[in-house]
Amino acid sequence: MKGILADHNADGHLEVLLRTWVSDDGLEMWNELDVPVLTFGELGLASDVDDATLWRTCQREAVVLITNHRNADGPGSLQQVIRTETTAGCLPVFTLANAERIRSDRGYAEQTAIRLLEYLLDIERYRGTARNYVP
Repeated sequence: MKGILADHNADGHLEVLLRTWVSDDGLEMWNELDVPVLTFGELGLASDVDDATLWRTCQREAVVLITNHRNADGPGSLQQVIRTETTAGCLPVFTLANAERIRSDRGYAEQTAIRLLEYLLDIERYRGTARNYVP
């Protein structure tokens, strides 16, 4: 894994999680992970990129995608691409199970942040699992 990318619908949520990662509660694990949080621009992606291109770019660049649900409609939806293209070596997508609660409930945000770090630190174990909901 070479980085983490927050989907455009999860970037504000990732900022909340980052606060835990760089706090006393998560700093040791965050430093151990030692990967950058990337942006769409850094990966050459437009903010309105289609789901299939986003997923394929993340796989090609070895970047873990964190999302707050993209739609499951149609053959180009993120869910459909995950279903049809995931192989044993693919990085999973991490979906925030209750994204709005992350913004309103500090304890839940901290729980989500630490759980996501645990997943990321053990990323090889989750290859091929397609999508994981956090926490």
